[in-house]
Amino acid sequence: MRVAVITTSYPVSADDPSGHFVQTEARLLAQDAEVIVIAAGGRSTPGLPAMDDRGVTIWRLDGGDAFGWPGVAARLRERPGRALAAARWLQRARSLLRKLSPFDRIVAHWAVPSAFPVARSLGTPLEVVSHGGDVRLLTRVPAAVRHTIMDCLLRDVSSWRFVSQPLHDRLAVTLHRDLRHRLSAVARISPAAIDLPDVSVQASVLRSHRDGRRLMVCVGRLVEGKRFDRALDHVARKARASTRVVVVGDGPDRPRLEARARALGVDAHFVGRTSREVALAWIAAADGLIHASRDEGLSTVVREAEALGVPVEVVSD
Repeated sequence: MRVAVITTSYPVSADDPSGHFVQTEARLLAQDAEVIVIAAGGRSTPGLPAMDDRGVTIWRLDGGDAFGWPGVAARLRERPGRALAAARWLQRARSLLRKLSPFDRIVAHWAVPSAFPVARSLGTPLEVVSHGGDVRLLTRVPAAVRHTIMDCLLRDVSSWRFVSQPLHDRLAVTLHRDLRHRLSAVARISPAAIDLPDVSVQASVLRSHRDGRRLMVCVGRLVEGKRFDRALDHVARKARASTRVVVVGDGPDRPRLEARARALGVDAHFVGRTSREVALAWIAAADGLIHASRDEGLSTVVREAEALGVPVEVVSD
């Protein structure tokens, strides 16, 4: 069996925290199939793919600087001209997908843009995987645009996998009755696969530097939707004097969040963007993870914390 995986987020190196859940799934699929990933970020040698260390063939197509940390939406807001590079990637990805066909199955991580427009109308069973960003996009565009995209996709999709029930519900409620029923017929709920490396040694080292106060961590892209400001407010209200917060990640909101922490008197250490392994070590070293995002349904970082045995404090206000 030949399976194509289309994605705008796939780790470029071991230190890249982006798209690790897509990588994990591709490697799992490769145990029983020939898996070819078409991804953004970096560039393969012209005419030649790169071979992943677990048997996954990866074609990297240059998307300029439209894709990458902290996410395409944030990068386009920062520099709208990047949309041209994104459009070129879409064209190249669709062209390569057709060139490498036939496939027995196509898995598109993100309905937009990986399924629509890259993988649509190719006559191959298409599975869409929605993680959150694509659902947010679809619910925010004008209804006419949303219904056109959904109608096109639901003509081709054999399975639409949502990583959580709330994500499915958030999209379904914005659709008219016919599209809602068509989506329901192919939808299923399945959390993204996660693979946790052993970070016990690194976590032990980080834990040894605590000064007796409670250590809490926040992990993710520093963008508005993650609501890190609410996490800082939560610490300021509940346990400012007895808690140190480590913020793992980077993004356009970092200066604003650093200023907010100072204004609130919260001892917050911003470590910036790290490898996934270092981020996991910080989680494992902490007394708890603070999670304030409302847009993800079932957050990967929450699942990682729970797998590491770290309590999660959810900020809902």
